Amino acid sequence: MSGRPVPQIQEPAAEHTHTVIFLHGGGSDGPQFWRAIRRMRPSLFAKFPSFRWVFPSSGLLWSSSMEMERKQWLDASPRDSSESAQEIPGLSSSVEYVLRLIEDEVQRLGGRADKLVLGGLSQGQATSLYALLRCEHRLGAYVGMSGWLPLAHKLDQRTLKEGDLQGAEATPVFLGHGTHDRKVPLELALRARHVLSTNMNVDVTWRQYVGAKLDGHWIKEPEELEDVAEFLQAKLQLEEYNAPSQNQTSLLKETCLI
Repeated sequence: MSGRPVPQIQEPAAEHTHTVIFLHGGGSDGPQFWRAIRRMRPSLFAKFPSFRWVFPSSGLLWSSSMEMERKQWLDASPRDSSESAQEIPGLSSSVEYVLRLIEDEVQRLGGRADKLVLGGLSQGQATSLYALLRCEHRLGAYVGMSGWLPLAHKLDQRTLKEGDLQGAEATPVFLGHGTHDRKVPLELALRARHVLSTNMNVDVTWRQYVGAKLDGHWIKEPEELEDVAEFLQAKLQLEEYNAPSQNQTSLLKETCLI
């Protein structure tokens, strides 16, 4: 799609019931993010063996700060894009790409958008969260980690045009963030929570964590993964988790191979 790399897919180890579209952060790509998630414990892949996981890649976009092409969904700092920017290079085309992925996966699910989960990390959260605001579907859930909300100042002041926001209000949202995140300050994540929960009446589950790796700008193991699993089980109304069978476990290992 649009010259972007083919997404990395983690196929389900059981009969397909749900799909997760999960966006990487800046400087990374789908396969690299997939490998990182695969190594984490508790394993979300094993926790939800009937889920199909889609890890798209941003492709290259010119970085004005680095003066070179870089793997990124948008070209703006977290603070500028959240507090002052009027337009954000790359955001519109990335959001349109994500929306097309959503349509493809909803079709694969037989039209059941309520069985699709959208999410992302850092810049991947920024892009996917803004895509959620433009999505016409009520999705099953949204999961954001260590990120922010682009154009939050416009949303906070309610200056977006009518029709810019569509089905986001009905989708439950999880936001997790490190208390000492040096790349995306906690205040930007708190503003995202405020805009969603107060201005838009979105059902937001908020968690913050101490001691995450990479200066607080990463997924906190195991607490954040456990919180995400609990959130998905509740919002998707899943039965209590049962360990996959031996055959499913073997299939899971096979589909994890590059």
